[in-house]
Amino acid sequence: MKKIVVTALACMLMLTGCGGGKTAKTEDDPKEIKIGTMSIVEPIVNMLAEGLEKDGYKITPVLFDGNHLPATALSEGSVDGVILNHKPWMETFNKENNTNLVMPEPYMYHGTNALYSNKYDDISEIPDGAKIAVPGDPINLDRSLKLLQGLGFIKLQEGKEGMYTPVDIVENTKNIEIIETEITATVRSMDDVDALFSGAAYIKEAGYDHKHPLYFDPTNMDYPLGLIVNKGDEDKPWVKKVLEYQQTQEFKDKFNEHFDQTYILYE
Repeated sequence: MKKIVVTALACMLMLTGCGGGKTAKTEDDPKEIKIGTMSIVEPIVNMLAEGLEKDGYKITPVLFDGNHLPATALSEGSVDGVILNHKPWMETFNKENNTNLVMPEPYMYHGTNALYSNKYDDISEIPDGAKIAVPGDPINLDRSLKLLQGLGFIKLQEGKEGMYTPVDIVENTKNIEIIETEITATVRSMDDVDALFSGAAYIKEAGYDHKHPLYFDPTNMDYPLGLIVNKGDEDKPWVKKVLEYQQTQEFKDKFNEHFDQTYILYE
């Protein structure tokens, strides 16, 4: 299946050439659709392409090498949709970049974020002074810090408005060293840290056991993932077809077989 690969440099040049701002789509029901993504979830785009082919749509995955790049390309009109980021991340991206991206319902799936370790088998074994790697983007850093507080490793400032950062830690009795990483690269720290927060898909892709973490994030379902489009495009026929197809048994069977509990479909 044809796909397009866009590196960070190529994306920067492409977006510069757009002259800024979203390029308006004049076609109400385009048949050739480009969906920005990364290799970790590219199979979802391919499943959608196979499922919508019978309806006359040609869906092409456009692969990027940075977590924020597909959303940037979408906001500039270089792709028609994105499948990669969760809804709270998208909402933060909108605020920070003055964009208007939306995730139409029903949402497709959620990740299985968890605390993993290649050194310890139980949370109680995490030592004082442990190094814990976490994703460094604002929403996932906030999420990780709240999880560390929930585990009793740290205490965060009460009454904080907005998202937490390490400066909001008021107690760190275990002297945990928090190492911020780019979300897609967090798992690369596995052998260099005592533990890390990561999505199970990245753990599986790196060859580690993704089904037996030290701790599953109990808020996983609060971070839905699915098709992201520019506001105003959510009622286009191709978008409706994607939302319909993702609820079919055919799609669910393919999805579950491929992702093996690293991502969980919403019922």
